[in-house]
Amino acid sequence: MDTNPINQLHFEKWHGTGNDFVICSEQRALEFTDDIPKLAKHMCDRHFGIGSDGLILLGHSDKADFRQRMWNPDGSQAEMCGNGLRCVGAHILGHGLVDSSETLAIETAKRIVKLTFEEPEEWAKDDEFWVRLGLGIPVTERSLIPISGDGPSPVIEQPLTVPGTDVKLKFTAINFGNPHAVIFVDDVEKVPLTKWGPAIENFTELFPARVNVEIVQVINANHVKMRVWERGAGITLSCGSGVAAIQTACHLTGKAGDKLRVDVPGGSLMTEYIEGEGVYLSGPAKRVYFGEWYM
Repeated sequence: MDTNPINQLHFEKWHGTGNDFVICSEQRALEFTDDIPKLAKHMCDRHFGIGSDGLILLGHSDKADFRQRMWNPDGSQAEMCGNGLRCVGAHILGHGLVDSSETLAIETAKRIVKLTFEEPEEWAKDDEFWVRLGLGIPVTERSLIPISGDGPSPVIEQPLTVPGTDVKLKFTAINFGNPHAVIFVDDVEKVPLTKWGPAIENFTELFPARVNVEIVQVINANHVKMRVWERGAGITLSCGSGVAAIQTACHLTGKAGDKLRVDVPGGSLMTEYIEGEGVYLSGPAKRVYFGEWYM
């Protein structure tokens, strides 16, 4: 990846259940430009760039096997991305930098995440890469998510009026390196997510760091369906840390079990809550293409 002229930046395009990412060498990207947020805005643009839900830089770590840093399409930096981590793991495996029998440790902005490579679920056996993440113990302390106010902690089914409307909802708040508000509804397809999503994300009086918004429909004790509005990205086809937040919310509320198939617009993921260990997220990752980005 580091043999190209300085005015070219090699990249690979990957996706995990439709959540798509541009992956580059951190070293090469920093040689290419000193303005990574601007680079992310340009590369992620779906009309004038490559088009993706995020730019991921992969580099050296003193704490783990590799370090991942990610920027959203609006140029803001993301602390955590579950689907992006799976794509990074598959990218590393695909380049022969790790054996499929090994456990891989990736440093993110907030925590070190361990990845393993497994056989796909029966309904996903055509996928080349199936990656399982150990996302650890979710943060449920109100002030650390963060959620404003002096209400109870954990924040479970707290009332919320969608800003600019008279719609009254309830949300459960979780942090997996980034903040999430999980909202259970009867039918996810009837939710006007283009209106609710940005209104809730940017309701900084309650969510001072802004928030990712997951809308969830329980199908049965082992199966749920979700749509997501991601902080800094808008509507996406999937959100790995959001799926982990949903699993935690189901555990806290008892609305579904501790092992779930989660249907997202871009496919399906598996997640599991294990007491004392936290949440595991499993799903596919697929390489779409590679190329060169020019100045």
